[in-house]
Amino acid sequence: MAPAGVVILLPMSEQEQGAAPGVLSELDGSGILRLTLNRPEQRNALTGELATELRARIAEAGPKGARAVVVTGSGSAFCAGADLGGLTAGARNTADRRQILAGYYRAFLDLRELPIPTIAAVNGPAIGAGFNLALVCDLRILAESARLAAPFLRLGIHPGGGCTWMLTRACGSAAAREIILLGDPLDSHRAQQLGLASQVVPDRELAARANEVAARIASLPSRVVRDVKSALALAEDGASFNSLLAIESLAQAESMGTEDAREGWAAFRERRAPQFRDL
Repeated sequence: MAPAGVVILLPMSEQEQGAAPGVLSELDGSGILRLTLNRPEQRNALTGELATELRARIAEAGPKGARAVVVTGSGSAFCAGADLGGLTAGARNTADRRQILAGYYRAFLDLRELPIPTIAAVNGPAIGAGFNLALVCDLRILAESARLAAPFLRLGIHPGGGCTWMLTRACGSAAAREIILLGDPLDSHRAQQLGLASQVVPDRELAARANEVAARIASLPSRVVRDVKSALALAEDGASFNSLLAIESLAQAESMGTEDAREGWAAFRERRAPQFRDL
């Protein structure tokens, strides 16, 4: 891990050299990986090429030792969606289109499946595919100017990328039906009311707040954080109470025997911030 305050620009492939990267990737000394969609002239629309590049950057998170990931967009938009018709223009039939879309969805699913916590810093419109990209993150911090929308039906197409599943679990079936069937955009405060935003902050404070939240998570024992994220995912996927109770009892028993647990208790008694070592 780099010294605190040092930012590492992760290397680009040979194909990417000579052209501005579609996804900026920065890892700081505290283990926060910042991924920024970097096509502001296209409002960061998630093309097939950009989705592929995003997957490559997500894959770097583990090898680079990231402890938290922040995803955001450059310019005035988080991600204004995707041209799904253009993406599947060369397909001959439904089977071809389905195969293309399944690969495209991996940009969302790879982020969702990361074992480390992820934070969407939604700086502007997150529409369609952009909404999905925000939904797969563990936490969503919205700028006041942010807008969320799932206008699939207005385009004559079915939602994809896990939208129906994620929305139902994030805000309940009634709200999910309203969001998808009507397709109306949600402002940031309405999104927070529905449970789609962890926090709403003034636009100028978004980057700092996302960094603050990521830094707090990155300072925690990474093994315990990963185990907690895994348990929460199982709960979301419908694991039984008894199954999760068994998982928790094992994970808690293991964590209690670590040096970090001893440090946590000592810090609590001494009323100071703990200094975890991931032991």
